[in-house]
Amino acid sequence: MLKARNRPAKRRTKPAGGLQHRRPTVVEVAQRAGVSVGTVSNVLNGANAVSEARRLRVEKAIVELGYSQNLLAQGLRRRRSTVVGLCVPHTTNAYFSAMMTAFEELASDRGFELMQVLSGQDPKREYKRVEALLRYKIGGLLLVPTRAPGATLDMLARSGTPTVIVDRPAHDDRFDEVSFDNRRAMAEATRWMIAMGHRRFLFMVRERALVVTKQRVIGLTAAARESGEKVTTEVVECPSDEVMVTASLASRFRRPNPPTAVIVSNSTFAALTLRAFRSLKLDYPRSVSLMAFDAPEWGDLVTPRLSVVRQPTLAIARKAWELLIARMTGERTRIQREEFLAEVVIRDSVVPLSDSKR
Repeated sequence: MLKARNRPAKRRTKPAGGLQHRRPTVVEVAQRAGVSVGTVSNVLNGANAVSEARRLRVEKAIVELGYSQNLLAQGLRRRRSTVVGLCVPHTTNAYFSAMMTAFEELASDRGFELMQVLSGQDPKREYKRVEALLRYKIGGLLLVPTRAPGATLDMLARSGTPTVIVDRPAHDDRFDEVSFDNRRAMAEATRWMIAMGHRRFLFMVRERALVVTKQRVIGLTAAARESGEKVTTEVVECPSDEVMVTASLASRFRRPNPPTAVIVSNSTFAALTLRAFRSLKLDYPRSVSLMAFDAPEWGDLVTPRLSVVRQPTLAIARKAWELLIARMTGERTRIQREEFLAEVVIRDSVVPLSDSKR
């Protein structure tokens, strides 16, 4: 019969001075801040469901304790990378540029890396760019889809990659979506201008097939129909090109009873339209008013100041980020749809129309 040998126990040494140096834990952060561990987790993950006072206490405790969230270790435990992919159509308008900046700041503040690609509004390129992101084993994806994202969404569903659709609803039950109410925003802007005497509307868009464009057209025509006035609307699809925009506007302002209100789908179109107005020597804004979706920084610097539909960019980005992190950490199972409200800002580029010009 073999007997176990008694072996001397190994001595554990402590650092000089008798203190054991270790990283503070999330529990200690919660205790220092006087909140629950769940609240600390929500702050670290960028969730919105935390009051500003509690968020500040948590952030103060993090600084005081020198807490550093080990996101790489968390990612390995959950088999998720801490790299988040972001695919948007382009960065030429103020809205998408602001959105990319918001996501970059959210990622940086929470210890994630953001890998950005552009689809160029092309479904085939979108598929290839997202496929490339998946090869990098991203932990999740934020996607502003093209007009026909079906193949890309199927690929994402097969891959199991946590994904949130942003800005342009895909109406796909497999993914969370965060957007704003385009139909309501357009209807409100149109009602304002009808109340100011405008009866002939021209809506200039880059892609009529986009779901957000379709929603805006519905809002435009609904407001016109419900006004009880004789209101006409026209939707024009045009490339973001100065020559093309000028030519398109010129053909319509040469007609009898030209438009008295032009609405454009983004800030790029707004700049091109203003140049066209100047080139065509239109009596702007007394004979024709201008309203733009998007809120470029130069909008309130030009004369007349630009009237805009201001999209809730930061709210959309924060909610999309919150939903994505919840997917990446396995905290959510039910698909969620979130739709924010935009703000119609009437400035000097939209003026009341005199009876003689209606």
